[in-house]
Amino acid sequence: MIRDKRSEEQNFWISYADLMAGILFVFILLIGAIVVKSVLLRQDLQSIRTDLKLESDTLVKTRKNLKLALSQVGELNSTIVLLNDDLAKEHQKSKLSTKEIETLKNLLLEKDQSLDKMLSITQVLNLDLNSTRVALKSSEDNLTITQEQNKHILALKDQELQALQKILLLKNAEYQSVVEDLNLTRIKIKNLTGIKVKVVQHLKQKLGSNMSINPHTGALSLSSNILFEQGSSSLKLESQKALKQTLGRYIDTLLNDKEIAKQIDRVIIEGHTNSDGSYLYNLTLSQERAMSVMKFLYTEYPQNQKLFRQYLSASGRSYAEPIVLDNIEDKNASRRIEVRFLIKNMEATRELMGYINAK
Repeated sequence: MIRDKRSEEQNFWISYADLMAGILFVFILLIGAIVVKSVLLRQDLQSIRTDLKLESDTLVKTRKNLKLALSQVGELNSTIVLLNDDLAKEHQKSKLSTKEIETLKNLLLEKDQSLDKMLSITQVLNLDLNSTRVALKSSEDNLTITQEQNKHILALKDQELQALQKILLLKNAEYQSVVEDLNLTRIKIKNLTGIKVKVVQHLKQKLGSNMSINPHTGALSLSSNILFEQGSSSLKLESQKALKQTLGRYIDTLLNDKEIAKQIDRVIIEGHTNSDGSYLYNLTLSQERAMSVMKFLYTEYPQNQKLFRQYLSASGRSYAEPIVLDNIEDKNASRRIEVRFLIKNMEATRELMGYINAK
């Protein structure tokens, strides 16, 4: 008899545990449905429409599960009634303690409370579902209004685009005109710069290979070590013969050769020093040396003095333009007299180049 009693008690508790597990499972399902629904509400309008159907399906399934759970609860209630009857009968036989009965009542009360909570959650889900439907309808209305506004905006944008296209055509025509002007200007510059190249080539042919001039600029460079003593602006006596053979021929060719002279604008005699001493001291020294060379030309070639007045000028550059090799000043090479010439219209050429670069 005692064994039967224990067996019945064990079966009761097993059944009750199964009931609680089923109720917990249903509760977990409801919580999962709430989480899914909460995430889906944050997505865009299209996702809301799609997910709304999924939520409806989930809700239907949940209701089915709830009905099934309620059905199971009903069955369990029936079982509990039967068990209560059996317990009443057994109570008379086994005289159950008052404490055990209170425990059973508490468990039944908790079960009823759990059912009430599930019903409340179901009501909340229904309310949320209705709110979602209202929000979806409002979003559809707003979308319709937005589409109408976009059509109006697109019509305005098309008008603006047509106006911009007209402006672009005008700008393209202006651009083509500017390009044509630039091409003509480039041709003029090429012709002007080509003049100096021809002058330099003709000058080299006239002077021969024995005289070294800059192949790009046609400038003649004379070492101050040969022409002057250190710190002096007086020409060495022995340097005058060398000057006649180099500078004399160079100046005479520039000013008296008809093919070259017609292109010459100015001839500049420049004095250069190295960086020994102050800038102002070297500026004075370089100017005096350039003047000494100028005086030599006036003295040795009096027949050309009129041409000298017209074309020649002398200036000192101090050490503003040193000769540098491997980032180190070559002090001997920096001490020099440099004679260079400017072609007519070179200033205009520089202005044209600046204009093209600016464009």
